[in-house]
Amino acid sequence: MSGDTGGDRPEPEVGTRRPRELARARVGWPPALRELKDLLYEVYLAAAAPSLDEITAGIDDMDDELDGSPRRDTVRRVISDSERPKKQADVVAVATVLARHAAWDAPDLACRVRELWVRARMAQGVGRPIGDLRGRPELGLDGGLGIHPALDTGGARDRFGILPAYVPRDHDAALKAVVEAAAKGRSGIAVLVGGSSTGKTRALWEAVAELPQSWRLWHPLTPTAPEAVLAALPDIAPRTVVWLNEAQNYLTPTPLGEQVAAGLRELLNDPSRAPLVVLGTLWPEHWDTLTTRTEPDRHAGARELLGGHKIDVPDAFTLADLAALDAADDGDPRLAQAAHHAQDAQITQYLAGVPYLMDRYNAARGATRALIHAAMDARRLGAGLRIPLDWLAAAAPGYLTDAEYRGLDGDWLDKALAYVTTPCNGVPGILTPAPARGPRNQRTPARPATSGRPRYLLADYLDQHGRRHRATQIPPVDFWTAAARHAPPADLTALGDAAWNRGLYRDAAQLHKNATAHGNPHATGRLVKNLHRLHPTDSRPAQWALAHAALDDLKAVATVLTALRAVGAHEQITELAELVVARAGFDDPHALSWLLRALRYVAAHEQITALLARNPAAHTPLDNPEHVAKLLGALRQAGADEQITALLARDPAAHTPLDNPHAVAGLLNELRAVGAHEQASELARQAAARTPLDTPYAVFSLLSDLRRAGAHEQFTELAERFTAHVALNYPRGPRAAWLKELRAIGAHEQVTELARQAAARTPLDDPNTVAVLLSELQKVRAHEQITALLARNPAAHTPLDDPRAVAALLYALRKNGAEEQITALLARNPAAHATLDNPISVADLLYELRENGVDEQVTTLLARNPAAHATLDNPHAVAILLSELHKTGTDEQVTALLARDPATHATLDHPMAIERLLGVLREIGAHEQVTALLARDPATHAIFNNSIAVEGLLGVLREVGAHEQITALTGRLATEGHFDAFIEFGGHQDQFPFGREPDGTAAPAWSWSDLD
Repeated sequence: MSGDTGGDRPEPEVGTRRPRELARARVGWPPALRELKDLLYEVYLAAAAPSLDEITAGIDDMDDELDGSPRRDTVRRVISDSERPKKQADVVAVATVLARHAAWDAPDLACRVRELWVRARMAQGVGRPIGDLRGRPELGLDGGLGIHPALDTGGARDRFGILPAYVPRDHDAALKAVVEAAAKGRSGIAVLVGGSSTGKTRALWEAVAELPQSWRLWHPLTPTAPEAVLAALPDIAPRTVVWLNEAQNYLTPTPLGEQVAAGLRELLNDPSRAPLVVLGTLWPEHWDTLTTRTEPDRHAGARELLGGHKIDVPDAFTLADLAALDAADDGDPRLAQAAHHAQDAQITQYLAGVPYLMDRYNAARGATRALIHAAMDARRLGAGLRIPLDWLAAAAPGYLTDAEYRGLDGDWLDKALAYVTTPCNGVPGILTPAPARGPRNQRTPARPATSGRPRYLLADYLDQHGRRHRATQIPPVDFWTAAARHAPPADLTALGDAAWNRGLYRDAAQLHKNATAHGNPHATGRLVKNLHRLHPTDSRPAQWALAHAALDDLKAVATVLTALRAVGAHEQITELAELVVARAGFDDPHALSWLLRALRYVAAHEQITALLARNPAAHTPLDNPEHVAKLLGALRQAGADEQITALLARDPAAHTPLDNPHAVAGLLNELRAVGAHEQASELARQAAARTPLDTPYAVFSLLSDLRRAGAHEQFTELAERFTAHVALNYPRGPRAAWLKELRAIGAHEQVTELARQAAARTPLDDPNTVAVLLSELQKVRAHEQITALLARNPAAHTPLDDPRAVAALLYALRKNGAEEQITALLARNPAAHATLDNPISVADLLYELRENGVDEQVTTLLARNPAAHATLDNPHAVAILLSELHKTGTDEQVTALLARDPATHATLDHPMAIERLLGVLREIGAHEQVTALLARDPATHAIFNNSIAVEGLLGVLREVGAHEQITALTGRLATEGHFDAFIEFGGHQDQFPFGREPDGTAAPAWSWSDLD
């Protein structure tokens, strides 16, 4: 018995309204519980949604046959609550009664329910309890979580522990806020961005140590980093730390990296999986790669995942950090030695043994140095963490001079390995053997054993050093041929891309051919298209693609079909389409939609007919509304009306979880498009009443679709629910951007209400927030709310130390005609309080003061000599300040700023920033500074992420007549992975028809027959 109280069941009153349908349970984890709840809800709907009284009556009628006898409240919890029911017998009782109502096989359902209940009870999330890690720092070291071991001095490890005492720094406070929020129930993500050995991973370790011991920590590693994440996403329990040390290994690989990003975003936005926290580390160059928009945009999902979650970790300790280090001195000689000997206050690097590693690297000669360079090149050009020794051994001879090669003895490899693997003072060597291990205590499918040949890890700092100092080096032929033979299959596509982007067309073709043989569809596309470009009449690459297509991966087949169409390989298209249609599975509606669209794109109409004849609509799962919507869309585009009817007959709307408003909106839109108005109406009704409100932009998407569907009542209901939710859960008021979204979808009443809340509750201590709110209120013509906000006198409350924020507020006040507030703000003399170190901020304030015509404030600001205080490392910011000072007519300040020689101090890695500074210096006639900047050779140092940056910098170099710089810049393009730009901007259109060799010479003619 369930133990419920409440006595006999009440008799239903005659003529009473039927009770409202029970809500569907929102279960995030474990998967078995989600499956159990979905099964119960499916049979509940199939039974015509009986009332709680009807279900309990059925249980009472079967009292002699059932072990459980739950009452109304328990029945409701069994069906609708997200928690696992305490008693298995209660669940079986409810399932049995519902099965009889629905004319299902009751014993079979009872058996399935028992099994799922047991699996849910036994479920254990991935990772291990954080309590198991406390007091065991060895588990966090390299080979575990990635913390660099600290050097050992005077037996310090035995006396003070493996890791020295920790000194918190500024970034730790930001990280701590994210972790504490997770501990309180709010999922979050934080990514520490800094150079190698700057203390990023140790900071994560210290932060998670404060979590309750019931939390788990999961570090996905095998078989590859992204595969590990994707395989275990469903098994991540609430209160889990997802540990993504070196997050580029998870987010960069194509296409798995974008799948990982999408999965993590969905995980973080799912209230039923909360709380959890994703913690990662990245080098600055990897952050730029993942967050910079390029064409094609390969990392859009990663950029969305990471945006706004960056925490910078500086290379060096500040004076305050050094003082804290001194105060924390507990006699540990490692800290004392680091404080005394570390150069440029790079304490963490010293503790991690960086000076030792660099000394060993710089002292290496001949084959030993060649082995190190081969490892560096492998990592920077696309290899994973674990580099096969066979690859390094076969590549190293290619790096040697003729004399060095002739002098090699038979045991050169053993000697080189002995040197690079030798540790010192507890710090691992340049290369360390990679442990051969797989998942432990996880019920994952067994994988074939990998080769027993050893693999090695390159020291983190030397990996970064190689990326920075060998960026212009193209490895020799032996490197590429060895890669084709020995590189892990997962690395072949990236290595092939790196070769192609450097003009090594033949090596790229070989690598892509090998990757295609392992079923990588992206390599297949590149192989077919690139070879067609060189040999348009050769059909052998297309035939190779056909022979090695992974037919069980419908998305991969769709990618290959698209590539074959691009080269006109019609015979291969037909054959591949027939093969995949005959064996395609229907368990993934999203993949099926990809295939249908690809078949339609390649005009494989007969194959579409054959695929549809297999009746996929009757078999595809319905539990993911986003995927069902995509399948409906693909069927609609294919004109498959019978399949649409068959799919709709299964009532996908009734199976739709409401926990993802984005997905619900997509399905609602497709139901409307295929004319399923009743299902659309019911889904709209359910969504409006029950969709979660935790993700505002997902709610806005759903509101937009409700509006388009003409579901005005549901639109209003959801909009009102959201408005009330904001009032209760956002004490600081709604965000200004929400007003814009609601205005765009026509929720005018709710805009008015949220505008009222924002005007009344938005804090006044952040001038940027107030400025943005004023701008949005103006756009929605919320004049009363503008008046209410201004009546709170933001001018009197805003801090004055951030000149850019003050400028933003002055601009917003000016656009709203708020003269009294402008006067009040200026009366506080912001020019006298503004910090002067940020050139852009000072320029913004100068501009706004000029626009407001307050010459006295301009004079006050200039009298404080901003030219003497501005930092000079950001060339873009310096250019903006110089331009504004020039426009203001303050020649003395321009001269003072130029006298500080910004050309000598500017960083040279951002080409667009250099372009801007050169342009401004030229405009104001600062020719000496132009010469000084060019003398520093920016063309050699600039980092290029896209051709637009290249073209812009080349343009300004032409304007200033820097011909040597132009030559140097175009020469770099080929070696750093921009061969197409090298051809275009360097005028080499006819010089390299078959690509180039690693030594820069034009490659001789070659064809498919020359590939292995």
